Order: sequence, then C-alpha cells, then structure tokens
Amino acid sequence: MIEAILFDFDGLMVDSEPHAIASWRAVLRERGVELDATTLDQLLGLRLDETASLLIERFSMTTSPAELGKAKTDYQITHLAGAIRAMPGLESLLHAIDQRGLRKAIASSGMRRYLEAALRTVGLAGRFSVIVSGEEVARGKPAPDVFLEAARRLGCSPAACLVLEDAPNGLQAAKAAGMRAVAIPNQQSRQLDLSAADWQLPSLAAVADLLASMS
Repeated sequence: MIEAILFDFDGLMVDSEPHAIASWRAVLRERGVELDATTLDQLLGLRLDETASLLIERFSMTTSPAELGKAKTDYQITHLAGAIRAMPGLESLLHAIDQRGLRKAIASSGMRRYLEAALRTVGLAGRFSVIVSGEEVARGKPAPDVFLEAARRLGCSPAACLVLEDAPNGLQAAKAAGMRAVAIPNQQSRQLDLSAADWQLPSLAAVADLLASMS
C-alpha cells in the first residue's frame, strides 16, 4: 500500500531544466567552455557537486567543484523570474494526494537554497513539510540516499513510497531504495533509457489515476 509520494524536482515538478542548462552554459561560457549534448545527457539527475566535478574533468578546468557549483547556483537563482513554471497537472496531483491523506516530500539532487527559491517562484512555498536536498545526504543519485532520507523523515517504510522521476539516475536511485517508481519524461529525458520505472506516464495529471487504481 502506498503511503507517501516522493517527488524529484527539476524536470518533474517544474519545467526548469532548460533554465538549468542555460545557467550551466552561461557559467561555462564565461570560462571558455561550450557544453555539448553528449555531456549534457550525463548530467541529468546528478547532484551539483558531482555535475561540477564531471564538467571540470571533462573539460580540464582549473576551478574547484565548489566554486563552479556556486557560480551556477547563483546565476540560476538570480535569473529564476520568468524562467521556470510548474509542470502541467502538478496542482491537481497535489490536491489529489492531500485528499487521499498521503504524505509527500521533495527528494532532489538540487541545493536547498535553489529549491526554496524555485518553490517561491512557482507559488509552491509551504506545500511540502519535508524537502531533502542533495547536500543533505552522503551520496547523490543514482545512490538511494536522498529517497531513503525522505522516507525516514516522513516516517514511512521504503516499500510504502512511490517515487516520481524524470531521469534514469533518479529511477535507479528509487529502485535501489526498494521503492516503486513512475517515470514522467520531459522533452530532455524522453530520449533516455527510463526502463527501470515500474510505470511510465505522460504527465503528472495521470498519476492521480494511477493512485486511484492502486487503492
């Protein structure tokens, strides 16, 4: 029986990945680097420090992961207004979850200060009592840490949690945590391998129907 819904954030709850990509491109361009499509696909779902480390290694940069990650986060937060929006169906899904008395949490690879700023930007501040960010766990996705910590804070067993994800790394993390997972691909991730999911749905709105069928 499902007791809690665990949400990824970027690309799942909010249409933020184009802005995140633009932020990385801007920060890297300032350092003389152009981000290619192959490298970009490898970044989806990774924690900020892991993304920064991958980019530094790939492009032989002399900066530190901490400095590069901070630069990207600063740029992203500064330019949030008008750059992101809630994904279609999110509000109705949150209402359905609350109506069913299910618990919910955000379990994201993102930095907490970014997550809080983005939630304010799309009018969702205060809707989640549990938010677990990437820097609060030892390992990022595809390790299960962020989902296990969200379940712990909610007081749920992993088997009672349903994860909503858009990227392969997140789906692998959910399965490693012993949770069932729904893939909801976006424009960036639909070309990737999402076969680890138990279900693949076209939108967040369709999750409410899935919950009804599971009850």
